[in-house]
Amino acid sequence: MPPTDQAADSLAAQTLPRKKQVTEAKRPVWLAPFAQQALQPNDTSNEHTTNSASQAALSESEAGLSADDASKGFASNASKVDFLRASDPEPQPEADRVLLRGDKHAVFSIASFPEAVGRQLGSVDFGSVPIRSGVNSAGGFAFVATPTSCLVWPYDSASSAMTSRVYRLAMPDPDDTTVFETPLVALVSAENVQSDVGVLACSPTGQLRYWDRVAFGLGGTDRFYTANLDMPDASDRCERIIEVFSGLFVVATAKGYLFQVLLQDSQGATELNVHCLSKGAGSRTGMLSRMSSLLGGSQFAPVATDAGDVVVGIAGGERTEIRHSRELFVLTRQRLAKWVVSQSQPEKFMFSMDIVQTLSAAAAQRFDVDVDVEVDVYDIAAMRSGDICILAGLYTPQTGKRVQLVVGMLRGNRVSVEPEVVGLWPLKYAPDFRLCQTGHSQPQLVLPEGGPGMFAVFPKAIVGVVVSGTSAVFEEVVSFRDEGILGTSSAPQFPYASQSTSESSLFLTCAGAGVLQVCIDKDKVLASCAHSANAEDQDGEFISIETSAASWPGSGTRVGKASVTSSPEREYQTQIEQAVFFGLDNAHNPLSFAITSHVTGVDSALETAVLRVSQSILDNTSHFIVDRLDIGAHLNERLRHARAVMQFISEGALTPKLSHETRAHLCAHAEKLAAAVALWEYQNSVWAQKNGAASQLLANLIASFLESAGLQTSDPLRTFFRQHVAAIGDVLVFMSRNLAALRRALDDNESGRRDSQLISYEANRIIISILQPAFMFRFQNAALYAIGDLSDSPSTCERWTEHSAVVDLLMQRLEASYSLCREISGQHCASIYERISKSVLPNDEDPSDLNRSLSIFDDAISISHASLPDATEAPSSEEAKMRLKLDASPSLTLLRETIDQMGPLANLFFRASVDRISLLENTGLSEAHALVCRYEAARSRYIMCLVPLARASVAFRLAVEYRDLASLVMLVFATDSENAAMHLRAYTERFGRDFADVLFAYYEKRQAWASLLYTQDADFDSWLKRYVDSRMVENPHGPMAQIGWIHDVKMNDFGAAAAKLARAGRDSLEVDQARTMLSLSKLAFIAVEAEDAVNDDTTQEAHSRLEDALEMCQIQESLSRYFTVIVRNNRDYAPELVWKRRDDVSDKKAVLDAAMLTTTSNCRHDFPALYTVFNELLRCIWNGRMLSVEDLVDVLTFPDNMSCIEGSSDDAEQYNVLVRERYSLAVDILSRASMNLSEQTREATLRTIWRRVFLSDDWPEIHQRIGGNVPDSELRQELECTRLYNVLQSCLATRELAHPDWYLLPIDSFATSDLDYLASTRLAPRFSSDVTPDSEWKPLSATTSPAIQKDYSAEDNYLRTAIKCNLGSYYSEILRMVTDQIAHSTRSVHNSSDMDAQASTETDSMMEFD
Repeated sequence: MPPTDQAADSLAAQTLPRKKQVTEAKRPVWLAPFAQQALQPNDTSNEHTTNSASQAALSESEAGLSADDASKGFASNASKVDFLRASDPEPQPEADRVLLRGDKHAVFSIASFPEAVGRQLGSVDFGSVPIRSGVNSAGGFAFVATPTSCLVWPYDSASSAMTSRVYRLAMPDPDDTTVFETPLVALVSAENVQSDVGVLACSPTGQLRYWDRVAFGLGGTDRFYTANLDMPDASDRCERIIEVFSGLFVVATAKGYLFQVLLQDSQGATELNVHCLSKGAGSRTGMLSRMSSLLGGSQFAPVATDAGDVVVGIAGGERTEIRHSRELFVLTRQRLAKWVVSQSQPEKFMFSMDIVQTLSAAAAQRFDVDVDVEVDVYDIAAMRSGDICILAGLYTPQTGKRVQLVVGMLRGNRVSVEPEVVGLWPLKYAPDFRLCQTGHSQPQLVLPEGGPGMFAVFPKAIVGVVVSGTSAVFEEVVSFRDEGILGTSSAPQFPYASQSTSESSLFLTCAGAGVLQVCIDKDKVLASCAHSANAEDQDGEFISIETSAASWPGSGTRVGKASVTSSPEREYQTQIEQAVFFGLDNAHNPLSFAITSHVTGVDSALETAVLRVSQSILDNTSHFIVDRLDIGAHLNERLRHARAVMQFISEGALTPKLSHETRAHLCAHAEKLAAAVALWEYQNSVWAQKNGAASQLLANLIASFLESAGLQTSDPLRTFFRQHVAAIGDVLVFMSRNLAALRRALDDNESGRRDSQLISYEANRIIISILQPAFMFRFQNAALYAIGDLSDSPSTCERWTEHSAVVDLLMQRLEASYSLCREISGQHCASIYERISKSVLPNDEDPSDLNRSLSIFDDAISISHASLPDATEAPSSEEAKMRLKLDASPSLTLLRETIDQMGPLANLFFRASVDRISLLENTGLSEAHALVCRYEAARSRYIMCLVPLARASVAFRLAVEYRDLASLVMLVFATDSENAAMHLRAYTERFGRDFADVLFAYYEKRQAWASLLYTQDADFDSWLKRYVDSRMVENPHGPMAQIGWIHDVKMNDFGAAAAKLARAGRDSLEVDQARTMLSLSKLAFIAVEAEDAVNDDTTQEAHSRLEDALEMCQIQESLSRYFTVIVRNNRDYAPELVWKRRDDVSDKKAVLDAAMLTTTSNCRHDFPALYTVFNELLRCIWNGRMLSVEDLVDVLTFPDNMSCIEGSSDDAEQYNVLVRERYSLAVDILSRASMNLSEQTREATLRTIWRRVFLSDDWPEIHQRIGGNVPDSELRQELECTRLYNVLQSCLATRELAHPDWYLLPIDSFATSDLDYLASTRLAPRFSSDVTPDSEWKPLSATTSPAIQKDYSAEDNYLRTAIKCNLGSYYSEILRMVTDQIAHSTRSVHNSSDMDAQASTETDSMMEFD
């Protein structure tokens, strides 16, 4: 039996955590009625409903109301137990009415200002004209007063339903001194008449006006009662007015005179009776006071007797033992006085005490303060228990102007006894300025219904407090924006109700917002306090009553106890929730939800709070979110709130307080909700289309996903979107693991194959619906979340869109979609199929390179899609016809839409891959390099696959977006080669050198040297030079060495051109090309010398190396001509060479002839492998190929029958010199090229030269002739005829090769140590079976290396035989002979020089004598 929905939800909470601990798990009970206000009928039992008589009266007078003064504001309920229930016929939406809603307090917008009031306030300069305002919560009326008029209107639903007029009352005429002073105004509840109100106004000079009925008065607003206070001091001003008892008001002046105002006479008729309260009838007066009165002394002394002392507040207290009497408290800056007033009895003065000294002493004693405490008192209020509460500010020298606000509770045992301080607790609200004790900016203390809830009202903040005993157990601050508080509700009505309501409510008017209501659920506060002072809150945190002493702001002085505190995370979370759900969405909300953080750097408490709020929105666990049947609207609301979290942080300049990871998490939460919105829209569109089984793909996928997580519900789709949007990324991972298997299961038959194609298409739609809105949200809000380039702090946190499974899924879908396009087009659309079939994408080539098809992208210049229309651009007529055909067939429609999906899928794949690569690089994981290679290959592939699908413009956009410059270059030539120059110029201006380098590489790969070297501007010239130089560094022997010099010459860099030409000449494979390059290098070198006139060692060395390279070319040319002459003279061969015709039979025969004519049969027999090598070297010479130093040495030293050429021509003599000095030339060549050879190569080549020099003479025969007793002359003559003598003489005398660096003894010339290098490393690989048919070298045999080693060993054997024939001694003797001859020649030259110098001197002497 499947589990019920409740059980499933419980299981879901365990499997996919909804994180209930983020905010309160359930909606507070006391707020429940308001949450359902839109679903409840009007409450006909509301106590403010007008009776039939009142309705009739209202109906009669309604016709006379002014339409211009009609109120435009919404109606509201009065403050009662069910104050949150809407009863007006057209209630405001909850989002508009609720301005703040906490667990135990709330702020509501009751009604906006009527149009007339709004115009009045809009025309007033608040800085120069004081405004008084107030609310009569009992009657449902409010007022706004200026110095000349007072506007009164009904805001309550019961009143405004029948009366919507704004009443303008004329204030007492101000004189010149009071023109900028607003009268005191008090609203008087009309007795026995609902929907009406009376107004009592008192000018600053004491002129009274009283309207007993404003709405239904017979005389209208022009009928009123007047009276004068007859103030004793003309300079005094009326400052306070309070209703102490029904019909009894007290007006207090600034200097402390008190006037009792009665609105009715003893018979109940309306009449203004005024008299000044005196101290004469007090309990502390005696005979002296009575005598003073009889003698004419005044008993109307003010309360404020000291200079500078003024009244700051008055309050009415509880009833006394005297019938119909009330306590009256007067608070000045220095003193607290008490009267008892009554309607029927004379007033009594009770006491006057120094309240400042009392509070200062209490603060010093209770809070352990060792310094003088300065006290400012602001206002006073009385509780129903008889206790007095005073709002005050404490200062010390350390705090300067910063104030610590406190509320002091005073209690007296009897009416006439001065009270004592029994409680003093600080408030959290701490302004940075010293508050005013008088005037409109003076703080007020209001106790609705006498407590225990109280409100401290400041110009731009309200502090709500609940008192239990003598301490505060609840405190919340409600801040306002620039629009300040105009006024609050009147003092509480007396007598108090026998039983107070469950909440404390404060009504107030706010500029720009109208009438507001602040409520505190005091019953809930007191109940939670009664259970435990440290009760654990529902989310695991604590709200406790502070028991340790607090500190002065900005100092370490201990100031007090009993302050309500909570963790910083909780405070942040509360403010953020209020701002997100009630502040940012409501532009008319006057409340300020700003928070500050004084933590340096990242604030972990703030991070915890924002993540909790955001997670609760994502998981739909916040009690501020109301469930709706419309899932789409519900998701959009959550998305709006999720974004508002970061918007609130950003507007508060708190973004630096959040780490990059936290901001990324916040963005991810909103991204998932954006994806859920789009995914739900997709599902709605699928349901509307009713497209068979494919329409249920998402529903089945999510059902399977939830089931795999252990969740089963009756409606898994809606359950997912309500509760599990956080797992939307896991849905993609689940899809990547199961979609392929589902498609394979459907491919068994034709019908299943069709469903498989549809499922593939729908799967793409699902993926695009999830990821595309998520990325779009991220990009559009990158500045808000400060996650643009990640340059400030690279993230190491994996985002849900960059999961490896998501990257793999996107790549799979791209491959599957391209295959689907190929499959459908092959059956239904020949034009698309032709495009696909003729294109070979990157990574499609056969690795073996045997069955490689022609790709349009391998030679984009010659073969391109330029003539094919692009469906994303303006289509041609052919393309339009194809579109019509696509619309006519379901299969072709599927093909078209699948093609349209390729671009978005590629874009998503590239973005996810780029993000994952960045993550792996930041975390230092080894997979980064592999993913980069995979991504770059796939990027090029999926960009280029859009070309055959007629989406070239999409390919261009993707290549530009993801900087695939190589693909961009190919796209230019493959799709629009006619305008290639224009596109290349545009992209070069955009991407600069990076694009130029890719373009150069493109030309180099295709050997388009003319296009590469053709540049027309300076930037391209410099970029090309750097590109060529970098390629030279990467590959010194590559093609850039062959052509780079051309660009150097263009840029007049002849030095670089000379270097490149020299390298190109040395690297050339052909002799004539090498000679040409080296000759050009020499010319460039000469140009450099002529221009710079530099002739240092480096220049000389470069010049010498260039000359050596040219000489190498000349030697090879001479050898080529020599062998040609030899063949021609002996075989009657053609007189001219046929260059580079290696397949010519006659050329092959000439090479064989040359080899045979220059070697003896013994050489060919004894060294067959080396003879084969010699043949191949001759073939290279015959074909004009350049030989390496080692190969050239072999050609010069291996032949043993190189004879001189007969004749007297210069060419013949040149050839003969080459033949005679070929061994010494070999040593000379080796010495010049030694810098470019390795040590092993140099030593092995040198041993080869001297070994063959020693073997060039027949030493056994020579030893037989001179080994016995022969004359020295014969010995010298025989040795002078040896080749060894000629070689040593040429090396030492002619070529001046240094001894002994380039000379070896016979015993050091064996090839034994070089066999492995000479055979296996140098020669054998050139004759192996792996050599391609196009190479210069042909396979020798299967035993090439042993054969070559055998021949070198044979040379060693001949050398051993020669050494046994005393070669070592003969070598030493020949060396001495050559050395002596060189020395003798040197002395002869010196002597001849000396003789010439002596003869010259004698001749000069004789001439002088003559």
